[in-house]
Amino acid sequence: MATAESASSSYREGLALRLDFDIPTQEKEFLKKRDVVVAQALQKLFGAPSDPKKVPTIALVASGGGTRAMTGLLGSLRGLKEIGVLDTVSYITGVSGSTWAMSALYQEANWSQEDMDSIISAKKEQMTKSVLSAFSPEKLQYYREEVAEKEQEGYIVSLIDMCGLIAEHLVFGKKVTNTLSEQQSAVNEGQNPLPIYTAVNIKDRVKGCESESEWCEFTPYEVGIQKYGAFVKTEDFGSRFFLGHMIKKLPEVRIPYLMGIWSSAISVSMTQLWTFATGFKPAWSTWLGPEVNNIDVDTEPSNQDTYVINPTTGIASDVTNFFKKRPVIAEMHNFMRGLFMHRDYNQQSNFVAWKETHPDAFPNQLTPSDPTLCLIDSGHAINIACVPVLRPERDVDLIISLSYSWEPEHIFNVLSKTAAYCKDHDIPFPNADFASLEKEPQKEFYIFEDKENPKAPIVVHFPLVNVTYKHFKRPGVKRETEEDIRAGEVDVSSSSSPYITKNMTYSEEDYEALVDLSSYNISNNKESILAALCKAQERSASK
Repeated sequence: MATAESASSSYREGLALRLDFDIPTQEKEFLKKRDVVVAQALQKLFGAPSDPKKVPTIALVASGGGTRAMTGLLGSLRGLKEIGVLDTVSYITGVSGSTWAMSALYQEANWSQEDMDSIISAKKEQMTKSVLSAFSPEKLQYYREEVAEKEQEGYIVSLIDMCGLIAEHLVFGKKVTNTLSEQQSAVNEGQNPLPIYTAVNIKDRVKGCESESEWCEFTPYEVGIQKYGAFVKTEDFGSRFFLGHMIKKLPEVRIPYLMGIWSSAISVSMTQLWTFATGFKPAWSTWLGPEVNNIDVDTEPSNQDTYVINPTTGIASDVTNFFKKRPVIAEMHNFMRGLFMHRDYNQQSNFVAWKETHPDAFPNQLTPSDPTLCLIDSGHAINIACVPVLRPERDVDLIISLSYSWEPEHIFNVLSKTAAYCKDHDIPFPNADFASLEKEPQKEFYIFEDKENPKAPIVVHFPLVNVTYKHFKRPGVKRETEEDIRAGEVDVSSSSSPYITKNMTYSEEDYEALVDLSSYNISNNKESILAALCKAQERSASK
């Protein structure tokens, strides 16, 4: 039987999928070309020539947050380009709203070499139109026809597909026929960082078990779940497989349908729906698992009474299972279906089989036994995309963390959850007393490093805050006029902010303000970023 342990890094033995924990050959070839670009960028920054074989691997990871994340990421990328750091980045990963920005950028083969202001202006036209335009009679008819066509092709369709088409209208304003595999033209020469889009395969149907979110990564080359070491060519994702063989080839889905999966914030559990509707979290949520706290929605606390139920009876157990269900979810044909992939699996850190209440503790419940993958927005697990670049095969030296998550009082939440994930999976990652840091005055820039473990990447973290931008319109240039002072009053923390998650479009003024704030927070910390980059370069050279 084919197992992840025995197969090589190439497609072999007549299989239509790759079984290996290593990155694919195409990605390795990309990195060789990208390293040349990185070496040239480092030479411009620091003067001394760099050996392409010894340059650090730098990943930019972006959070979810709907339109806020898309707009903020565009501003951050402009800031990174202005300070000369963008060309040192080899990977860009995204969750939810940040995948919208990535999807737009990678329509252009050389986007990172072009003027970011022109890209930002083009997206402003789309992101400032009325959200009601997405629900005109003509648009609703278009959605129905497109979803019917997708179903006729052999796919399982759901409300998530309509969400993807709404995102298509908001981001592009027109029908987009491009596919993810076509983005290879934007990376084959190493001219841009490699994009990694994310979703998680949710496993919350195992009775009596906590939920598990298995990270699924999407690149122009492959789609797969690293936990199992199983990957398919991007153009084959969604086709029907059994025992590693393709039994029915389906047309590759176009980008908007993937955007629907990547940003499926509506794939909430019944508990989350209850919380969103009533404003308070029911007491039974404490025994449904931590995922009830992860969705990026805005709710207000409630003073309503709750009742504590001990789920020891059959009825209570049924209630528990009901409230764990997700009524709206994206199902895709499981490319791992029928494979035997649990031989010695409990000895690998990818699995949490040591927890008795974890789905991994039951070999016959692992994902290869499921007919479909149940994919949802990664923000339901961790609202930032560090996990794909923490794979040891990618050997990342520096992570630039860009968080646009709406957690004004918990700006380290995404890192705290990432650190907890890494602890469970024995992945090197710098830890810190995040709870204590949140009690201190907020800063634009944080750096975390585990000096005792060189395998842990350096992490540079940028939360969404307005600290010095309110006083400076550019680094070192104070706001003097009343107009300048008003422009600095960008609200990214209150409940009346224009950037709360439910607002899907902005006014032109608010759009430009968020872009400028995100760009400023990068450029204002140029020296600190370069210092971290220099440290990563030294670490890479010493390997």
